[in-house]
Amino acid sequence: MTRDEVEHHWLEQLLPLWRDCGFDREHGGFVNRLTSERTPTADPFKRLLVQCRQIWTFSSAAQRGAGDWALDLANAGRDFLKTRLFDADHGGYFLTCTLEGEPLDRRKDLYGHGFVILAFAELYRASGDAGALADANDALEIVQARLRDPVHGGFFEAAEANWSVLQATRRQNPHMHLFEAVLALHDARPDAAVLEQATALLGLLERAFFDEATGSLCEYFDETWKPQPGVEGRLVEPGHHFEWVYLLHSYARRVKQATSTAADRLFEFASENGVDSDGGVFDRIDCTGKLLLDTKRLWPQTEYVRALVARAEHSKSDSARDAAQDALETVMHRYVDPRCGGWYEQLDCTGAPISDSMNATSVYHVTGALIAVLDLMDAG
Repeated sequence: MTRDEVEHHWLEQLLPLWRDCGFDREHGGFVNRLTSERTPTADPFKRLLVQCRQIWTFSSAAQRGAGDWALDLANAGRDFLKTRLFDADHGGYFLTCTLEGEPLDRRKDLYGHGFVILAFAELYRASGDAGALADANDALEIVQARLRDPVHGGFFEAAEANWSVLQATRRQNPHMHLFEAVLALHDARPDAAVLEQATALLGLLERAFFDEATGSLCEYFDETWKPQPGVEGRLVEPGHHFEWVYLLHSYARRVKQATSTAADRLFEFASENGVDSDGGVFDRIDCTGKLLLDTKRLWPQTEYVRALVARAEHSKSDSARDAAQDALETVMHRYVDPRCGGWYEQLDCTGAPISDSMNATSVYHVTGALIAVLDLMDAG
């Protein structure tokens, strides 16, 4: 695919679909899902995660020539987030609200707040609005103050509205996205204090998440960061391996150091065990490489593309560049729905679509892959 074809799909097909059909112009806020007929599904709530990821998406597009409409939509999402999901009594953001914007699930979680930081940091970069940067800083401060685990390290994942911590299984995934968010905040506010927080999360990856013996990434842990017993402690997701690969390369560029050896080993494990002969990424395997789920959700495919881009940028190899661009072309051929310009959410083992709905949260993953390849093409 040419650069113009990639950009045209992103800015002229995919994002206008979600602009025109994925924003609630009566009550505000982004909808959770669309059908292939371009209509919102009948979900009786709106999610914090959806608002944040779409704010990030349209802020990113605004910086890359989408036009004023993209920034306007990102700001509309911010308004909904601040007026409907922000907790004025205790600080932080609720998990969900009703379609009309009344708080519904009042819990606070690490995963969602990571994306609050990511969204506002990107909106600041797109708009220069100091208020957006302040919102990003405030979200990070409350996560540090309310969810940090002073005994075992890392963060608790969930709390009540008043920030009373809810004990639960620990996961690497929310910490990975907090790592991503802190890197984004560093782009908006490039000071050493922000980068130190990313370095601390990298230490948790190396100490707990990364299994040195297998080169795989553990998903579920107890409160002391030991892998959960049984099947849960052994399962891994190739898509998360590829996300970490991209983020580790991004971190290394900022600190001007060699990329962590974990990046190579995570890529090798996931690509050898979690990618089929046609280049499709499986949903789930275990730490021995055994296939557990042969379905293929959209987001792992896009994260595979981003990992390939990161390795191409690092190696400066023409063949690596070609591999990354070819991977995006393959994914677009399989997952773009020609009926509406959106993307299929998941394919079965034969390559047939499983779901007829498109998740708003996946637009963030697709946008990340498209931007990565566009940047790679622009680098020459």
